[in-house]
Amino acid sequence: MTDFVRGFGSFVASKVEDHPERARRWLSTAYSLVGWKAAHFPDRQDPRARSAMNAATGRCMAACLRHPERAVLVNIFFPCELLHALDLVPMAPEALACYVTNTACEHPFVQCAEDRGVPETYCSYHKVLLGMAESGVLPRPRLILNTSMACDANHLTFRRLAENYQVPHRTVEVPYDGGGDALEYVAGQLRDLVPTLEEAAGKRLDPERLKTAVASSGRSLDWYRTYLDRRAARHVSDSLSGELLGMMNNHILLGTPESEAANRLLCQEVSALPEGGGGKRILWVHTMPNWQASMQAFFNHSLRCEVVGSDMCFDALVPMDPERPYESLAGRLVHSLYRGPAEERIAGNLAWARRLRADGIVVFCHWGCKQTLGMAAQAKREFEAAGFPTLLLDGDGCDSRNVTDGQMATRVGAFLELLEGQA
Repeated sequence: MTDFVRGFGSFVASKVEDHPERARRWLSTAYSLVGWKAAHFPDRQDPRARSAMNAATGRCMAACLRHPERAVLVNIFFPCELLHALDLVPMAPEALACYVTNTACEHPFVQCAEDRGVPETYCSYHKVLLGMAESGVLPRPRLILNTSMACDANHLTFRRLAENYQVPHRTVEVPYDGGGDALEYVAGQLRDLVPTLEEAAGKRLDPERLKTAVASSGRSLDWYRTYLDRRAARHVSDSLSGELLGMMNNHILLGTPESEAANRLLCQEVSALPEGGGGKRILWVHTMPNWQASMQAFFNHSLRCEVVGSDMCFDALVPMDPERPYESLAGRLVHSLYRGPAEERIAGNLAWARRLRADGIVVFCHWGCKQTLGMAAQAKREFEAAGFPTLLLDGDGCDSRNVTDGQMATRVGAFLELLEGQA
């Protein structure tokens, strides 16, 4: 993180308490510039596809702050094709929190949430969101939608925000057991949301536009599956931010031409690389601290090691049928690795570790995430029993106050030495 970014973050932070609207304008301007720079002056170290994802994400983050009259607050797993088909803008807390942290101004929002009774042990992504809302920086959206997966904080955070903003709130319940009639049950809930979405958008949903969005999602996910298969035999110079952008591209942006184009380019770029090369191959489980300089030093554009995949990007690479749009959207929820028991998520990650030829696995135990923390020890046992050395790495994806940087760097360094010693 540069001195300029820190200075900008301090400036924005100074406006939060007394001038929240100004802080919002500065953030939306910054995110517009991030999108513009990524589109016109991309970092030459990054794959061009990642720059395209960064450009689309930056524009989306700016739009939800500038045009709250079209914004719908959603969690990362909500199927946003419904929004894109109605020209509504998704406002995603996980993505916003990442952007705020990379703008070095998360602390006043976390403190604001804690001052208003949010526990210190609560998920930091949600604390940033609540702090942005209750400080007045995050504008009032048209409505709030979330799924019951993949964390308990969803139920509490989005209900509190709906009460704070006095806007409609709907939750899509995803059965813990994905069998039986779970698919039809979730698809029915998505159908039932249409009148609420139409009221927010001020127009009727065109069934053909929804089919077009779902067809685009299907092609985008097809490209991503092919990308992963080809990446299994190749080294890619990428970064932790690249994987987070992939998470955004494979969730919030799905159904847009930008998402499809980025995944197609990602596949084309990796296909053009020679096979072999690179260092140790790491499968990453859960979110990641892309802002943290010590982690960037290990994983960004490194010949020593690389993150070959993240379960937040490939959690639901299921086929999509535009002729059955609601069932297709429901399928991404019902078949996600983040739905259901820990055993299913662990088994899914093991399958991808083999498919991507991983040398080891990092389970990132993000502050406040009870689901990942609860499964961590079991995951380590099962991953290592299957032959994959595993590091349980404690940290925080978006609050630098909860990070022991030196200890994390020591543990990652020791883990890489372990993997290198097994060569």
